[in-house]
Amino acid sequence: MTKIIWKANQVISIETRRKDEKRKSNIYVLAQMVGKAELLIFDMFNTDNDWKEIDLKKTPILFCTTVTRQFIKNSNIFKQNIKGLTNYELPKHKIKPLGIGSRYVTVWEGTPEEKKVLILGQGGGRLIEEDISSGNYVEKTIIASIDKTDLETINKYELTGARIYAEFNERLYLCYKMKKNVDPMKDLIFDLPIPLEYKEYIHIISS
Repeated sequence: MTKIIWKANQVISIETRRKDEKRKSNIYVLAQMVGKAELLIFDMFNTDNDWKEIDLKKTPILFCTTVTRQFIKNSNIFKQNIKGLTNYELPKHKIKPLGIGSRYVTVWEGTPEEKKVLILGQGGGRLIEEDISSGNYVEKTIIASIDKTDLETINKYELTGARIYAEFNERLYLCYKMKKNVDPMKDLIFDLPIPLEYKEYIHIISS
């Protein structure tokens, strides 16, 4: 496979979770590189990695988030000869975990699946606005503490920080499996219920 170099507006496909004994096909998702390290993820998945006759102007967007070089280096990524969106504006609002340091979260407590995972922050998050128009990074707080019942805000915005392999690949697979934008890391940060469908994700981040 050809080594992938970051190039703004390059359209790519990404292999999510790889096939196993239960699933005979790989799952791929269509994405576009934007800015310096952001990936625009489209709500477009398939099993054959064939994206003929795709018009991204008519394709729903799932979300846009920052990824690490480690994710690009380790993931199976394929360049696509598809015209990318040229007028997409990067989101300015993101959710930043509250507090410094880290904490343990116990999931599926009292069951055979019980597991502890270490996550950043001390629980909950705040909504911020990022601005680099002046050449410097400026951060403005919009909501000082998002209530865990405010699912509209929690589901609408991405977390600060960059996503990594294989955590992000599994998140992409879960978006495919659950037919919507999901982010297990946000659920952990806000102490929301964790479905058993997240079992492989929890295994990845706790390993």
